[in-house]
Amino acid sequence: MNISEQILTRGLDHVLQSQKKNTCVMLDDHGKEVQITKAMVISACHQLLKQCRSIQK
Repeated sequence: MNISEQILTRGLDHVLQSQKKNTCVMLDDHGKEVQITKAMVISACHQLLKQCRSIQK
């Protein structure tokens, strides 16, 4: 069950008081939750570094 389904079925208080998990999600174009992975974060960081290095002063 994803986070939005938990909120709808159990209420926000229940979700906030539940066990903490090391998960992070984002919503795709259709509103579906997609788990953010370590590989996705690393890829985004590499892309930002490339952009920063290509900026001309």
